[in-house]
Formats: sequence, C-alpha cells, structure tokens
Amino acid sequence: MITLKTKGCKVFFAALASIIGYVAWWNVYRITPLLDLPKHTVINSVAKDLVMVILALMILLIVLKPKDICSFLGLDSNLLKGFLVAIVSVLPLYIVFPLIGSINQDYSVSLFIRRCVCPGFFEEFLCRAFMFGLFFRYAKVGFFWATILPAIGFGIMHIYQGHDILSSLAAFGVTFLGALYFSWMYVAWNYNLWVPIGLHLLMNTAWGIFNVTGTEVAAGGLISNIMRIVSITLAITITVYYHRKKGEKVFDYPVFSF
Repeated sequence: MITLKTKGCKVFFAALASIIGYVAWWNVYRITPLLDLPKHTVINSVAKDLVMVILALMILLIVLKPKDICSFLGLDSNLLKGFLVAIVSVLPLYIVFPLIGSINQDYSVSLFIRRCVCPGFFEEFLCRAFMFGLFFRYAKVGFFWATILPAIGFGIMHIYQGHDILSSLAAFGVTFLGALYFSWMYVAWNYNLWVPIGLHLLMNTAWGIFNVTGTEVAAGGLISNIMRIVSITLAITITVYYHRKKGEKVFDYPVFSF
C-alpha cells in the first residue's frame, strides 16, 4: 500500500486509474477468446466483468488496505435497503409499460443476466464505486468534478447503441445524465452501492421485459423517457424526504470545489 499525501497526487492517481479502467474495458473482449468462451453467452459476460473487477481491486490495493476496500466501495452496505429504494423508485415503469406495451416473448434468463444483472452490477461497481469513488471519496474532489470523467466514459460506452451521429449523441447524453443521477443516489444513500445497482438493474429489466417504443436503445423514446423522468423524480423525492425526516442536509458535501 502506498500513502499519497497531497491532493494533487490523489487526483492524478484517480484519473490514471480511471483511464486504465476504460482502456481495459474497451479491450477486455480480447481476453475471452483466449479462454475459448463462446460469444453472447452468460459465461462470456461474467468472465469479462470478473476480469475488470479483479483489475479494479488490484488498483485499489495500491492505495487502500484490504480490509477497507469493501467499505470504500459500498458493498458492505444494507442490500435490502438499497433494493427497496430502487424497487419503489422504478415502480412507475412496471405499472405503465405493461399498459402501453407488450411482453417481450424473446426475453430469456440468459438475456436477463447479460443485459441486466451484469451491466447493473459491473457498471455501477466500475463507474460509481471505483472511478467516482476514487475522485470523490479518496481524492476529496467536489461532487460535480468527481462525476465528469466517469460520466463521460459511461456515456461513451453506450454510443454504439446509436445508428447515426444524432442517435449516438442522444445515447451519450442520456447515459451521461444517468451517470450523474446514479452518482448522486450513491452518495445520498451514504455510499450504499446497492441503491444504484438496484436502480440500474431494474431499469434495464423493464427495458428488456416490455416492448415499448424506444426501450430498445439507451436514448429511449418519448413515452419511455417520460416514465424514466417520473422514476428519477420519485427517487429524488424519496431521497430528499428521507434526509429531511432525519434532519440532515441533502448536499452536506462539497459540490463545485476542486
């Protein structure tokens, strides 16, 4: 373990770790063929995510004690509480989508794991707990600045869902804003990583189970985006109410300071 004493060194480490994480993310697909794992399968998706998780943990071991890593990431938080917040927040999707759409008959357990469970856990682990955490919790950078690099990277990773420049930019914009939302929920619920994991997983699941115009891509359609806004508004309302009931400030941390 290395102890970095200055804030500048910690910020540099967080930035370097994030860049390494994204470069590895872009190239991890090269590893599974070496293991002779078939494409578009659960074991392939899990293997790629597991490689990235191990890499992130190895990087964290450079600056954190092993016993502190779970707490730093928020994995030791209340899982039931995290998913309860998520379930209530995304409930509008599961009420409205069946009324305006139809059930996806092609949906399967394999698709659920590959497109909901794996992205829901891995992307929140890497982008929120690891990258955002290094900037915000470790380097003590203000919330706004701490979200920028992870949010940009998170958006870039979803550009492929667009079929032209405009739709690609829309996919980037929606996922960029989503990264800000997930980061805020992560912090607001005392670094309970199961909150953004639950939100991400359950939103993706609704996008997969129901056939509604726009749910086939990250950018979404008019109805799906309206319901996404309703869900986010509900989550924010619940979070603000929770803090005020406890007599706490919602933004009890630096936001724009660097």
